[in-house]
Amino acid sequence: MAFLMLSYTVQAQVRGGAGGAGRRAGQNTNVGHFYGRIVDAKTNKGVDGATVELLRSRYDSVSQTQKQVVVQGQTTKANGDFSFEDLPVFGNYTLKVTTVNYSETDIPVKFDIKGLAGAARNNAAQNGDQQGGAPGNMDQILSAIDKDLGNIKLKGNVTQLADVVINATPPPYKMGVDKKVFNVDKSIVATGGMASDVLKNVPSVNVDIDGNVTLRNQSPQIFVDGRPTTLTMDEIPADAIESIEVMTNPSSKYDASGGGGGIINIVLKKNRKVGYNGDLRGGIDSRGKLNGGGDINVRQGKFNFFVNGNIRQRKSVSTGELNQTNLDSAGHNMYYTHQPSNNTSTGTMGFGRAGVDYFLSNRNTISLEGHYFHGTFNNFDTYNSTTTYDPVNYPGYADSTSYFRQDAVNKSVFQNIEGEVNYKHNFPKSGHELTADFTAQGNKNNTNQTVNSYISHPDAPISTSLDYFYPENIYSNGISHNYNFQSDYVNPFTEKTKLEAGVRANFQNQSSDNLYELSSDSGKTYYPNAELNNNFKYNQQIYAAYAQFSSTITKNLSYQAGLRGESSQYSGTLYTNTGNQTYTHNFPLSLFPSAFLSYKINDGQSLQANYTRRINRPNFFQLSPYVNRADSLALSQGNPDLAPEFTSSYEINYQNDYKGGGFLATVYYKHTTNLITRNVVREVLPGDIDSSNIYTYQNASSSDVYGLDLTNHYNITRWLDFMVNVILYDSKINAGNLAGLSNEDQFSYFGKINFNIKLPAKFSIQLNGDYQSKTIVPPNSGGGGRFGGFGQPVSTANGYVKPIGGVDIAIKKDFFKNNAGSITLNMQDVFRTRVNDAVSTSQYLVLDYSRLRDPQFVRLTFSYRFGKMDMSLFKKKNMKQDQQDNGGGDQVGGGGGTR
Repeated sequence: MAFLMLSYTVQAQVRGGAGGAGRRAGQNTNVGHFYGRIVDAKTNKGVDGATVELLRSRYDSVSQTQKQVVVQGQTTKANGDFSFEDLPVFGNYTLKVTTVNYSETDIPVKFDIKGLAGAARNNAAQNGDQQGGAPGNMDQILSAIDKDLGNIKLKGNVTQLADVVINATPPPYKMGVDKKVFNVDKSIVATGGMASDVLKNVPSVNVDIDGNVTLRNQSPQIFVDGRPTTLTMDEIPADAIESIEVMTNPSSKYDASGGGGGIINIVLKKNRKVGYNGDLRGGIDSRGKLNGGGDINVRQGKFNFFVNGNIRQRKSVSTGELNQTNLDSAGHNMYYTHQPSNNTSTGTMGFGRAGVDYFLSNRNTISLEGHYFHGTFNNFDTYNSTTTYDPVNYPGYADSTSYFRQDAVNKSVFQNIEGEVNYKHNFPKSGHELTADFTAQGNKNNTNQTVNSYISHPDAPISTSLDYFYPENIYSNGISHNYNFQSDYVNPFTEKTKLEAGVRANFQNQSSDNLYELSSDSGKTYYPNAELNNNFKYNQQIYAAYAQFSSTITKNLSYQAGLRGESSQYSGTLYTNTGNQTYTHNFPLSLFPSAFLSYKINDGQSLQANYTRRINRPNFFQLSPYVNRADSLALSQGNPDLAPEFTSSYEINYQNDYKGGGFLATVYYKHTTNLITRNVVREVLPGDIDSSNIYTYQNASSSDVYGLDLTNHYNITRWLDFMVNVILYDSKINAGNLAGLSNEDQFSYFGKINFNIKLPAKFSIQLNGDYQSKTIVPPNSGGGGRFGGFGQPVSTANGYVKPIGGVDIAIKKDFFKNNAGSITLNMQDVFRTRVNDAVSTSQYLVLDYSRLRDPQFVRLTFSYRFGKMDMSLFKKKNMKQDQQDNGGGDQVGGGGGTR
């Protein structure tokens, strides 16, 4: 009777959801869902690539006996997850798990028939027989047929070296000898922020006040979902990120670009849970700016759809101070400039992402995905300068003081569009797979800048005497396109050996138009400055192929060796009023080997040594010969003759997994040749009378970095855990080959600590602190001008940043059933201590500057998560097929329809 009631209740739900049109009374649905995770019994780490099969008994008409047949099968994801859908809810199943190095495991599983029947009776009693209408609350039924089998533990039969999850409770960090994985859901201080806010909490990663990212004080290559991206860290919302993967020494499988900085891979959220689920969020900050967004994911049959959207208003305020000493050609002090500055930046940013996965079969999946970013920004800058000559070296000018003010209004529009197609084929053998990806990216930016310059002298404040007013307009337009094709093949020949191979082709095209307008009548009329107007076009092609082989020598010793080959071509043309200049570089084929040797000491401890070689090719702005006059006091220009830099990296890792925590120590050394750095040259530009100081890029001889990176995570109690990361390193830059620069050696240290506290009444607190000692500025970071593209201090090989540190805090309150809702209040730079204070020296200039941006910035965010199995989302299957699957048993009603 209970079975009949349940069958009727499910049918009624289907009829109600679809209006009942054309439905047959005996129709049944296959809506059962088993899911869980396969983990190592000792470490609780998810087992990747395990074969999971769901079997049930079926009647064989030939032998006239019941036989176990495979209903569904799949391999587990990287974290050990598996999921079987569209299952009959009646009958007994067997879950069979097999994989190399583990014992085979068979587990009987079934749905809670009694619970289903009880829920059906309750619904029938409460709602009656309502033909064509949905029964009442179906949550109990939906919960019973959506069954989590939990963590299924496998016992190892061969000892293996693998990453270690710190404890049984999912930690904020998973640490391995080749990468660290950071769980964004654990970072409540980044709630409502951007990717740069998330990265502030990741071990070994440092983010300055302007969002510039360094990994062990070097600029890394940024990936999104395993592929290079043109998105910046201020274009990716924190709420769209699933996790962050940090690879300090990537193998030959990965793109060789990025130099010694390694790779930071941002994994975006994509939920494939059956049914529908998502979240909504909204917030406001202490400057009255709003942010909001939402996600929804729908899984129906062979399709998985997802949509993500975020919109954010922004207002950023910063103050700064510059003290500049100008030197003559003999190195004597010439004059001093003191310049306080104020900046206000406002804007609105929108980020959208949508995609679909189509499961062609258990072994074939094709995915389509698109990203869209649009941002409008208004920047208002004011610089007030006071300049005095040195009384000793230039006594004749000692009484001459000049005042200069520059007001700049910058209006910019940015747009980024990205689309990708991915295909994956799993061969019958576990871990044997082929993937192919194609990505197309397009960027567009338009900037209109009005600069008004005021000059007053001698000894008269600009407020009382205005000698000269110099207005100008600057119009800049840039377009870039990036196309990438990549295919990877993985074949585990035996339980102990595996081959990985792949190819990649990348094509980049960029162009930039710059138009200058000057006024000689205080801004009443403007005329083009033909000598400064220019257009620059550039394209680059990169071709790559790799192969790497891994094998287990003994039960405790394994290795991986790989080789990657890359060649690239670059060509660019500068179009000016005086003629065109073309620059071409053909970088020959370069080889990038990698080698990893791993040794397992015991169940909790392991050692690994590795070596890789990487390249850092100069980017568009570093190569462009265009003179950027956005800051008239500090012009910048690229160098089309720049050579790429090459980095050889060596690491020794020690990992110890202990009860309640984990410890990882890395000793590393990096040697870079042809180091790309900034320098200051002095020359007379076209259209000028006097010489100007120009920041440009040059190749220094080399650099060396020695370091020790320590990371520890520990659960002190059930309600308190912490993570601490400390890096000690010595940086040596050999730049004596460049005029005005010398060799430098600087010892530095960096640390960050994170506390997570769980309080009663569903409250939680997160406290993050970081500190960076005096350190050399990453030589190839930032943009043009004295303060870079977004305020990043200009770095020459002899520049350094003074100590800086700060504290962030967040408080979160969960509520509603299953903690579906939450409110988060966070504050950045609680004590106003993140002052970016730096010094840069060169042959002609010595700069000492400091900036403070957005201290004690508060943000309040509300989020609500939803999700439910909706019976109307599933395809129907007739009873005749059910009877065949059940071997003639578990019959519930009559037949009807076709699938």
